[in-house]
Amino acid sequence: MQSKLRELIKEYLIDFKMRGNSEVTVKGYAYNLSRFVNFADKNNINFLALNPTHARLYRNSLVEAGLKPRSVNKAVSVLKGFYDFLIEEGKIAGNPINTRRLRVKEGQALPKFMTTAELELLDNWLSTIPETIALGFRTMLATGMRTSEVVAMKCNDLIRLDNGGYIIRVRHGKGNKERYVPVMDAEVARKLAEIQKERTGEASLIDVTPIQYRNWSYKCKKQIGVHFYPHRCRHTVGTQLLQKGVAIDKVQEVLGHENISTTRRYAKTAPEAVLELAAKADQVKETNGIYCCLMNEIFLEKKQEF
Repeated sequence: MQSKLRELIKEYLIDFKMRGNSEVTVKGYAYNLSRFVNFADKNNINFLALNPTHARLYRNSLVEAGLKPRSVNKAVSVLKGFYDFLIEEGKIAGNPINTRRLRVKEGQALPKFMTTAELELLDNWLSTIPETIALGFRTMLATGMRTSEVVAMKCNDLIRLDNGGYIIRVRHGKGNKERYVPVMDAEVARKLAEIQKERTGEASLIDVTPIQYRNWSYKCKKQIGVHFYPHRCRHTVGTQLLQKGVAIDKVQEVLGHENISTTRRYAKTAPEAVLELAAKADQVKETNGIYCCLMNEIFLEKKQEF
C-alpha cells in the first residue's frame, strides 16, 4: 500500500510542477509529503481510508516532533492539496483533511530585517566571495526578490527605462504570478546590464543555483557571525521601503505579496527601523529615477507597456 502512496505522490508532484511551481517549492512539498508517508507506514494506516481522526493524529505527531506551528500548518496544507489531487483522480470521494480544524495557532513573528551594522558586515563579506555569488545576494538586497526568482531570472528580463533606471520582469513569482520590480542599487543595475550585453536573451542573468546560495549563506553565518539567509534581504527591502514612506500598496506590488496583510507585517517593523536605518541613510545606494517609479506611480504605468 505504501508503494502505491509513493507512486501517487510522485504523480502529484509532477502535476504540481507542470502547473508552474518552482523547483524549490516542489522539493518542499515532496519533503512534507515524505513526513506523511513515514507516519502512515509507522501507524499502518491505509492512506485511501484516512479519516479525520487519523488526520488529527498526524497533526499531533508533527507538533510532538517539535515543528513550529507554521511548519505544522504548512505540512497539513500540503497534505490537503495531495488529497484534493486524489479526489480529482477518482481515488477517494472526499477530503479527510480540514485545514481550519487542524490548524495550530501561530504567533505573529515580525520580518527579521537586517540592521545597519549587519548590512555593513555583509557588504564587506560580499566583497571577499566569488563575484557572481555576491551579485546574486546584492540583487536580492536591491530588489526584494525571492531566491527562486533570482535563480529564474533571464537576461531579457532586465529592462532599461527611459529615465535610465532598470526594472526586472519576474515571470513566475509565488503563485506563478508575473510582476515588475525596480533595481534600487545603481551599482547592481550596472553590473546586471554588463552581463546582459554579453549573453543571449534566454540565458540566465546570474548563473547560481539555490544550493549554492544556501551554502554561501551558511558560510556567511560561520565567518562573520551574522544570522544571514537570503530571505532576510527581502525582509530588509520591505522594511526600508516603508520606512522611506513608500505607500504600502506599492510595497505589496514590489514584493509580490498576494495579500496586503502580509505586507502590513513590515509596517510594524518600519518604525523601529527608522532609528536604526536613518542614521546612515546615505549608505543606501539607490537611483532617484528608480525611486521616482515607486513614488509617482510611473512604475505601475510602465508595467502596462511590456
